Amino acid sequence: MTHSCGDTPAATLVESTKPSTKEKKKLDKRKKKLSEITPEYIAEQRRLRELKKEQKRQELIAQGIDPDNLDPPKYIKRELLSIPHSSIPETTIDLKIMTYNLLAQALIRRSMFPNNGDILKWNKRSPILLDELKHYDCDIMCLQEVDFIQFNNYWKVQLAKLGYLSKYYRSGDKNHGVCIFYKEKLFNLVDTSFIDYDREETGNISPRTITKNVGLLVGLQLKSNPDKCIVIGTTHLFWHPFGTYERTRQTYLVLSKTKEFVKRIQTLHPHITKTWKIFAGDFNSQPFDSPYLSITSKPISYDNRCKRVIACSTSFQFSKLRGGDGAEDEEDPVPESFDATQEQLDMVQQMQDLHNKLPLRAISMYSVAYKTVDEKNAGVDNDRGEPFFSNWAYTWRGLLDYIFLIKDWEPTETNKDVDSLEQLESEEGVILKSLLKLPHADEMNLGQPREGEYPSDHLALIAEIGFAV
Repeated sequence: MTHSCGDTPAATLVESTKPSTKEKKKLDKRKKKLSEITPEYIAEQRRLRELKKEQKRQELIAQGIDPDNLDPPKYIKRELLSIPHSSIPETTIDLKIMTYNLLAQALIRRSMFPNNGDILKWNKRSPILLDELKHYDCDIMCLQEVDFIQFNNYWKVQLAKLGYLSKYYRSGDKNHGVCIFYKEKLFNLVDTSFIDYDREETGNISPRTITKNVGLLVGLQLKSNPDKCIVIGTTHLFWHPFGTYERTRQTYLVLSKTKEFVKRIQTLHPHITKTWKIFAGDFNSQPFDSPYLSITSKPISYDNRCKRVIACSTSFQFSKLRGGDGAEDEEDPVPESFDATQEQLDMVQQMQDLHNKLPLRAISMYSVAYKTVDEKNAGVDNDRGEPFFSNWAYTWRGLLDYIFLIKDWEPTETNKDVDSLEQLESEEGVILKSLLKLPHADEMNLGQPREGEYPSDHLALIAEIGFAV
């Protein structure tokens, strides 16, 4: 019988379906393995895999790497440092309060930020700033240098999604201003007050120039305790190097307008029987200068460096033609010596007297307790226990931002020293629970903002405060 080339004998087909000896061994081995895959075996394999994963996690943690976030960091997260207390009241209303100068987009010039790169672009910075605000999740946020356009088109919209309501204020058509965001679930807004420093007379002291700086106050009734209210204010004071005298006048208005506002709330809302006063913002003043000392160290007595700087500032002539910027600064705003005229000395004395007649003073939350949690970065360049800096720009670094508790003060009292935690708790019923850590100078490099570091040239400050009820 003949076959075509494509035909295969039946015997050959049957033979080809039989497994070879080698294949038999493989099948037997596979069957044996299948028989070993018991529930116990599976559980053990899973345990070994988890153990290996955990070992890898620990190796990354030992290297200072967050194993749950291996993507390049968008910004440096800082921790809230718990303040040590001997005892804490059982019942407190705990609120996290932030102050943060966001760096107005309208103010960015490449000459001021020459090597900061693409982080200066709004589409780069804005999502990082938003992520930062989300991360810290504060109950009240006092923000400065908030562009009017971005407030309406971005901040108001994005933060509303997170449950925040807000109030905003700017001077006239100025392209940036200040705002306060607060959680709707916690507060009812009972009143609002606006401070326009250029329009406010201060005793016999008038504004020395047009600054377009403003302040904002809101009264927030606690939904959980309707008879209690947090009065919270924010501001951005005059920036000019020779603006010390004007800034000192503006800090007077911070206190006096707060006093007026509280009185108005008490009159219009008699059911509110307890009010705490907080004022936070960018004061453009360091802890050894008259704007800060005039409200924290009372009765104030200007001397040494403080007196020299404020007296020198009275000699500067601001130019109306340049919108208050003045001529090029040929003089030194912090001279080693300054021979003031009698007229200038009288102006300084007048400012001193004005502050000493005002029955309020301010207590900086960081000055009270930061030394207890970060001693190396407290009082580095000042005797008030304040951190070294909150602004780290291209050409200048220092502390400009504060969170103050405002309290009543009797002009007959002397309160020149920094208050203790015990005083704060016993006299004001305020328990300072934590403060947001600020970086040390040796951890910083080039001026901010910078990708992977911080999205503004300022750093946010946060105080977690327990209000005793």
